[in-house]
Amino acid sequence: MNEPQRDITYVLHWGDLASTVRMLAAARQIRDVFRRDRIILLTTPDYESFLKHSPYFNAIEIDALPDTRPMAGLRDKRIKLTKPSRVFDLVGDSDSRKLKKLFRFSRCQWVEVAPTGKTGQHPVDEVGGKLNAVLGTGPDHYPLGGAPAPDASWVDFLAKKSRMLDPEYFGLNGPFALLAPAGDTVKAPLRWPQEKWAALAHELQQAGITPAIVGGPDTRDVGRHVAHVTPGARDITGKAKLAQLAGLARHASFVFGEDTPLLHLLVASGAPALALYGNVEDPALIAPRGEEPVILMHATTLAQVTPEEAIAAMKFAGGFNREPAAA
Repeated sequence: MNEPQRDITYVLHWGDLASTVRMLAAARQIRDVFRRDRIILLTTPDYESFLKHSPYFNAIEIDALPDTRPMAGLRDKRIKLTKPSRVFDLVGDSDSRKLKKLFRFSRCQWVEVAPTGKTGQHPVDEVGGKLNAVLGTGPDHYPLGGAPAPDASWVDFLAKKSRMLDPEYFGLNGPFALLAPAGDTVKAPLRWPQEKWAALAHELQQAGITPAIVGGPDTRDVGRHVAHVTPGARDITGKAKLAQLAGLARHASFVFGEDTPLLHLLVASGAPALALYGNVEDPALIAPRGEEPVILMHATTLAQVTPEEAIAAMKFAGGFNREPAAA
């Protein structure tokens, strides 16, 4: 007996890592309502290798922004043939609105719930309220921190199949903290000096916590410096994929970093965090969101923040006595 054909729901999203992590909150909300639908994420190739493991999508298509018009035509034809019942636009830019024209004469429901930045809300709270209003699932306005946070704990399932997500794979045994510095493309006043990262790593080691420096290739200078000055610190910069970093965060005592997109992923994976902010009017409106506490430290010049202050904030967040989520 053939199974009845499932409705098709498209989710449109593309952007940097921070917005992609925030999108996970909306994706979970959509999946909870349309459990039987075949949900397809239309995005770009940037984070496909990470998102393909999430439980929120049945398929991921990565030609949201094709390079040539012929490729765009093939994409449009493919989407039309699926005859989606609804499309959730989480981007709200000119490219996504061009796609909207595909459905001018169809019965497809087009739902634009992209954050505008004009409501004075955190993007997760703004989008969560908009989705509730459309789906009838809850309040259409959330106070700061009121909406369900992004959740990347599903990497636990992937960790069961691959030891590459285990801390031991990176030489981490016992309690450890993830340090996520900004890269050298960020202006110096908005970065914590290398010597303070090294001093913090030393203080953590004295407390029995192994510091592990994580980030992309542009953070390797910091990672090498800290590992050289503080023997025993682990330099993982440029060596771990996003799923591996999320897996590490599941085991970490806490994470510490500047205002970087990676910090959003680490927090959404389940670790408490301390986030450093420089020239930002209200860090709470752009801060990482997760189930654990996130402490925000704000200074005009980040060099003003001392390692001792960072340690005190980490203790306040409960990192020194925390049982890691995936322990």
